[in-house]
Amino acid sequence: MRENHSRIIIETEQETENPPGWLITFNDLITLLMVFFVLLFAMSNINAQKSEKLVGSIQSALGVLLEGKKTAVQFVRPVQPTEPAAQEVSGGESTADAGFTKAMQHAIDDLAGLPEITVIHTPKGLSLTLSDSILFQSGVSELRPEGYPVLNKIISILQSNRFAVRVEGHTDNVSIRSMRFPSNWELSIARAVHVVKYFIDIGRIAPQRLSAVGYGDSKPLCSNDSPVNREKNRRVEIVLEMMDS
Repeated sequence: MRENHSRIIIETEQETENPPGWLITFNDLITLLMVFFVLLFAMSNINAQKSEKLVGSIQSALGVLLEGKKTAVQFVRPVQPTEPAAQEVSGGESTADAGFTKAMQHAIDDLAGLPEITVIHTPKGLSLTLSDSILFQSGVSELRPEGYPVLNKIISILQSNRFAVRVEGHTDNVSIRSMRFPSNWELSIARAVHVVKYFIDIGRIAPQRLSAVGYGDSKPLCSNDSPVNREKNRRVEIVLEMMDS
């Protein structure tokens, strides 16, 4: 018997298959995102008119595929920078400083030049610390005439604004005992009241803006261990603060 051997030749062809459809969509999406961010960067560096022309020329090509439809790219005009608000003050000054006129600042500078007065700008306004020797004799609450010019300068400041004014009386820790002032508390509040009355009677400052406080020796600036330090603690502080609207 003769055997028939047949050779079977199988030819394989390398067929180039098309990539899956999701990969094309993914590549398109990545390309569009890249172009989108490049466009955002470009818009931040060119003017609005050039950006508008650029977007108009490629708007039809930069749509995002959504169920076979294109969503047009909308041009958003860059926001133009505006001038700083009027209430903002350059140079790091506080909002309260913005309420000081040139005349007020001149009066403040004059007060700051006196050795017995300390002027401090605060976030809410101004603090003026006066040595008690300018305004009062020892153990007395009535104002000295020598202190009138200083108070008049302060009045010129108060008349130029609507700040609330708090007058604080302070003493050292040396006890005072008299028929009129049994303790330093009474002396400190009496001195603050006399300053407030001067502002009302002479300066015509509205009483609603004014308040008087007496702290006695409870808030010293420094320890009462020497005559020099005790002298620093005997003071009147006039605090100007912006009134709540």
